[in-house]
Amino acid sequence: MNLRGLSRTEFPQSVRKAAFRRCCDASGQPHCETCGCELNGRSGTIYEHVTPDGLQGEPTLENCKVHCKTCADVKTFTEDNPRMQKADRVLKHTFNLERSKQKIQSRGFAKFEAQRTATRPIRKWSPAMEAEQ
Repeated sequence: MNLRGLSRTEFPQSVRKAAFRRCCDASGQPHCETCGCELNGRSGTIYEHVTPDGLQGEPTLENCKVHCKTCADVKTFTEDNPRMQKADRVLKHTFNLERSKQKIQSRGFAKFEAQRTATRPIRKWSPAMEAEQ
């Protein structure tokens, strides 16, 4: 459940171009702004928010970084997701949206007699049993 809204703002093309120019070296080869590896078709080019979009991160050049796929995944799972989860917890607590911790009362399931015990042997079907009934 996301309490911050469903809208997501992507970086405009002008911001992506400026960020791409910023990450290129003198020869024009782009590099990841975190680890410095060369970006190509295999490593992928990902434009990542420094402050996550869900926490009012604006789509500006100052809030945009160019990452390789590995660095983007690491940042998402180690920084962004925990911050977003904490923001959700704070919002839920602020607006009293937390689940009640009260246990639901019910009478439960009916109890059946035990099928096998050490004192009562298992009764197998036999023609004599049918005759008894």
